[in-house]
Amino acid sequence: MKTFELGTKYSNPIVLSLGFFDCIHIGHKSLIQTANKIAKDLGAESFLMTFSNDPSVLFGKSKQIYTYEDRVESLKNLGVNGVISAHFDEKFAAIEPNEFLKLLVGTLNIKCIVVGADYTFGINAEGDVDYLKKFCNVAGIRVEVVPFACINGLKLSTRNLKSLLEVGNVKALDAYLSEPYFMTGTVTHAKHNGTRMGFPTANINQNPDRFPLSDGVYATKVVVDGREYSSMTNVGAKPTFNDFLPTVETHIMGFYDDLYGKTVKIKFYERIRDIKAFDSIEELRVQLTKDEQHVLKLFGANEL
Repeated sequence: MKTFELGTKYSNPIVLSLGFFDCIHIGHKSLIQTANKIAKDLGAESFLMTFSNDPSVLFGKSKQIYTYEDRVESLKNLGVNGVISAHFDEKFAAIEPNEFLKLLVGTLNIKCIVVGADYTFGINAEGDVDYLKKFCNVAGIRVEVVPFACINGLKLSTRNLKSLLEVGNVKALDAYLSEPYFMTGTVTHAKHNGTRMGFPTANINQNPDRFPLSDGVYATKVVVDGREYSSMTNVGAKPTFNDFLPTVETHIMGFYDDLYGKTVKIKFYERIRDIKAFDSIEELRVQLTKDEQHVLKLFGANEL
């Protein structure tokens, strides 16, 4: 998949998806699938524009669900040919709607623009779908408007999705994402407490640039070198060991190779329980065995 910055000239014909895309949910997926189909019909490539940083920070709002790198990871599985990144700052926020569209058509060979019904752009969100249609009509560019996805009759928004992250309800969250909620990271060395108990873990750091997932123990699957393994993941502290630093520790079932220094992808499917301090290591070991059995039942032992 091609990636380059806004303002880079690209002469191949493209269909361009525009939106905020702070994660890739089912509404975004529908928009992208529409763009992909139009691109195929027109003999063009399907491209999407998103921000390489977090605009929410500039406005003092909560962080995005996914970073730019996470969104690119999700888009790889949706048939997108390329991603155009834009850095959001005060200069970008002040750009006039007409200037933004002129920048796009001046550097890209756009045959069609695909947007959601509530798409806005430019300073103070002065540009909207009607503005876009008028501009593109003069420029000879097709515009396709995709209705936004709804939950119980209400527009699907990232605020809805963040509320699920706040309580760790990844099972409900996954129903609204284009793929299960995930984290990626490089496996690092830790204190090896899990290994001594018979539950070795792969440890990655939480990304501080993402909206945080609620602490807890989760049923997960880990992708290592393209292969997927059933697993269980502790997000947060380890109070039984008086370790209160937030980490992400994953016990991978049926995996015994060295992972240190490798990048892994952890997919979250269900929150199993809260984190708690046990009175002894043995009590924790018993609980971890129960957690493991829960995961095996959830995914099926044949998935090991």
